[in-house]
Amino acid sequence: MKKTIQHTKLALAVSAITFTAGQAYAQEEFALEEIVVTAQKRAESMQEVPVAVSAIGSNDIEALGWDKPQDVAAQVPNMQMSAPLGDAQPLFAIRGVSMIDYTPSASSPVGVYADEAYIGSSYLHGLSMFDMERIEVLRGPQGTLYGKNTTGGAINLISRTPDLDGVTTGFVTGGVGNHGMNMSSGAIESPLIDGKLAARFAYTYKKDDGIWDNSNGPDMGQTDYRAARLTLNYQPTDDLNAVLKITHGKSTPRAAVNRAEGTNGGSNYAGTNGVDFGEGSINKVGKSETEMTGMNLKVSYEMEQFSLVSVTSYYDGDYLAETDVDGTSAPLAGIDWKSDTKAYAQDLRIVSDFDGDFNFIAGLYYGHEDINTHVLHDEFYFPGMTNIPAGSPVNALQFLGQVDRTMDVTKESMALYSHFTYDINENLGLTVGLRYTEDESTRDQIRYCRINGIDPGFGPLAGQPTEGCWLPGNTTGLDSPINPATFQWTHSNGLTNASGEELTETEREFTGTISLDYQLTEDVMTYVSYSRGFRAGQFNNGLVYTADTPAYADPEFVDAYELGFKGEFFDSRMRLNGSLFYYDYADQQFVNQVGVSANLENAGGVDIYGLELELLAMPTENLTIQAGLGLLDSEYNELDLYSGAAQASVDLKGNEPVSSPDVNFNIALDYEFAVTDGIYGKFHIDGNYLDDQWFSAFNDKEGFEEIKQDAYWLWNARTTFTDESERYALSLWVQNIADKEYDVYGINLQGGFGFNYFMEGRPRSYGVDLTYRF
Repeated sequence: MKKTIQHTKLALAVSAITFTAGQAYAQEEFALEEIVVTAQKRAESMQEVPVAVSAIGSNDIEALGWDKPQDVAAQVPNMQMSAPLGDAQPLFAIRGVSMIDYTPSASSPVGVYADEAYIGSSYLHGLSMFDMERIEVLRGPQGTLYGKNTTGGAINLISRTPDLDGVTTGFVTGGVGNHGMNMSSGAIESPLIDGKLAARFAYTYKKDDGIWDNSNGPDMGQTDYRAARLTLNYQPTDDLNAVLKITHGKSTPRAAVNRAEGTNGGSNYAGTNGVDFGEGSINKVGKSETEMTGMNLKVSYEMEQFSLVSVTSYYDGDYLAETDVDGTSAPLAGIDWKSDTKAYAQDLRIVSDFDGDFNFIAGLYYGHEDINTHVLHDEFYFPGMTNIPAGSPVNALQFLGQVDRTMDVTKESMALYSHFTYDINENLGLTVGLRYTEDESTRDQIRYCRINGIDPGFGPLAGQPTEGCWLPGNTTGLDSPINPATFQWTHSNGLTNASGEELTETEREFTGTISLDYQLTEDVMTYVSYSRGFRAGQFNNGLVYTADTPAYADPEFVDAYELGFKGEFFDSRMRLNGSLFYYDYADQQFVNQVGVSANLENAGGVDIYGLELELLAMPTENLTIQAGLGLLDSEYNELDLYSGAAQASVDLKGNEPVSSPDVNFNIALDYEFAVTDGIYGKFHIDGNYLDDQWFSAFNDKEGFEEIKQDAYWLWNARTTFTDESERYALSLWVQNIADKEYDVYGINLQGGFGFNYFMEGRPRSYGVDLTYRF
């Protein structure tokens, strides 16, 4: 992967943008608006917070056309998104800290919070992102203030809250687009009791016909969701405020379909192949259903020098994804992923508001999650497959039938946390955060079952039960429930109706942060920081058979060191923030696919070095420029993984981690202009560049050389016309202007099924929106 020329071009581009912005300023009276964030659980100017945080306001969210969390990654330095099942299950990576586990019960190293409520299940992340006030992305381990310890960072989705002293306002938007898309969104808010009680109701709806052309049925990769939120803002006294938010969302599209490139003589084990981008023929037309109801209550009580804040949250989510894994017309591999989650949490904190140099936050946190997972391998080989290699265990598995597996997990997290700030002098400040966490995970139930099996009528398997259940683990060393040589069960315990052993794992950890910030001038601040975060261990929920596969993957840890600056220049018309960082990333959790088994395990260690720059500038009153640059230099300093191809453990030291492109770059331009008297226009264009990246830690070894995505650009544009009162707005938009073909996930399934699995990114889409504001 030769990137020197590309890197130079991008560096020159950023330099040119910065130079041009600086030279173009005139003396007119205009400036950038101050950005206020709550990254440290209190309202602060983003330029005064000594952490790496990106904030995107409601106007930018609208201009960018964002309607799901995975859109955010395109405009945040060193943030990537992968999607093993399409939009249904986004997996985020920040600064090379990634999630390499596609099972529904897994928790991400990047925490997603909806109005401070932690949303642990990745398949529920998209249903809360509408009617946004702003989105904040914190880069780096969050081991102090946030409800769930994370090693990568946090995404804060902050929805709009009605104004107690406002008037009745609202909007409604309707739109149409290609692929049969139609959408609508809107909101209305009004004070119900002046100065005491206000309400806001918001909704969103979007549906299309699908983006994957299926010659054997309806088009797949559909969008079909709707969601609504009711917000009540109540202030009975000057000191007491309560905000209640109730959100319900449901998504019911036809599932996304992967591209399955055959690797056994150009075909998979069934003798079929699926190599065309965005089209093909599948035998299983599955759906992808997600539903969530969430409630969030934030109560604040203001005292003379303190605030007491309580955040209580609850959500109930259900998920079903019926996938045609082989992506062809053969019944080779199909999986129905099903999960239901119930979670509640309580955060209680005291926040000081002293006039002097010292302030603090101290709090208690408790979180509880019940996650029940049910996975049905409803297509799991079939008799008469024509392209199976000689001697492969798959010869025996032709007669296995379907595999039905379940696992129930309970997660509890309790924490005490504190955060102190002290102004040593008028220029130098100290921040210290400390958190003690106790995470307890219990595997309540696990079992694997064979259903609708086939009696081959010959060999030792003839006459044996065609249905029955077994527990994980066998002593034969074979990665299969059936011994291909004898056609006998590999599990010495035979068939059973019992559950696997209940297991409980408890982790007790101290994490935190310490930083010094120094105000070089009134407009330029520098900081240096150290922080430590961890992600709790997780139970193995993959299709595993071998006895030496651990039932539990240990916690992962990140020690992060960072040097950064934040500055405003040219009378606050240019804002430039940057950081250098080093991560010592230990025991990364990820899934290693070996044959038909998915083994959750820990990597040895990763060294990550990086740089980030973010620019926001107004060269003229009508032109705004945003740009971001992320550089990563990362490699495993210790990693040994079992390779199915080599039938042995392979040393992967020096390989690049997953979702860690060397370069990522984003840019956005907004230009406002007058069309005629009383009619105004705004042109927006944005693009993002991602360098080459691997989807597997094997990189180009052991037959994984195709499990990657080469460098690419994506460009989007929107033009909006409004009247002078901004009551009416007409927008024309296009996403993925060049109709670029690219992949957002890849996995090697050569040993188990004879193909490589790729999930494709979305093709070009375009449309028109009309908005009415009142």
